[in-house]
Amino acid sequence: MSLTSLSTTRRRLTGYWASATIHLIAVAFDLRVLRMASKAALMPALASWVRAQQGPPLLVAALLASAVGDLLMEVDLILPAMAMFAAAHACYIAEFTQGTSRRSLVIPAAYGVLGLATMVALWPGLGSYRAPVTAYAIMLLATAVTSLWYGGRAGLGGALFLASDTLIAARLAGHDFPLRAFLLKTAYGTGQYQIALGLTGPTAILRRSGGCPLEA
Repeated sequence: MSLTSLSTTRRRLTGYWASATIHLIAVAFDLRVLRMASKAALMPALASWVRAQQGPPLLVAALLASAVGDLLMEVDLILPAMAMFAAAHACYIAEFTQGTSRRSLVIPAAYGVLGLATMVALWPGLGSYRAPVTAYAIMLLATAVTSLWYGGRAGLGGALFLASDTLIAARLAGHDFPLRAFLLKTAYGTGQYQIALGLTGPTAILRRSGGCPLEA
């Protein structure tokens, strides 16, 4: 990578973290306009960094779908937002499962138990959201499982994404608590970055070239 390209990628990554920091400040102080503006910039900034890194197209597509989902969520269009995030998860799952690998069954078993316990706890309060949340939870858990199959860094991102969306589901079920929104945004922003980092690092590049099979 040339010095010019390196400088460009650093600027774009700085833009992402600046947007993330501003967004957290806006959430903490309930600054609605700033919150929406910073949220709108968040995933496009990360997608721009991924493109500068020559990251996989499915990752860019997932981040852009997430960007649309973010905006829909900000205006309380919950079901359309879930559909966009489901599309993002489909892209992630497709990217994580490319190539051959030995895949441990312990990972889906553990996440399955966690997911079932969470749904049982939230089920009474979900009401009309029960069916869509269940369908979305399956996609979310699949991302968490396949990301960990892919690698540790991506797996951390998948786990944080799962945590952030669990906090959204808790609100839909009528459970709220101080700092819930702040923790949600922190987990989401960090999780998406960890996924992006896991899919653009040297090991990921080698895997896409066929030089390093996926193992778990």
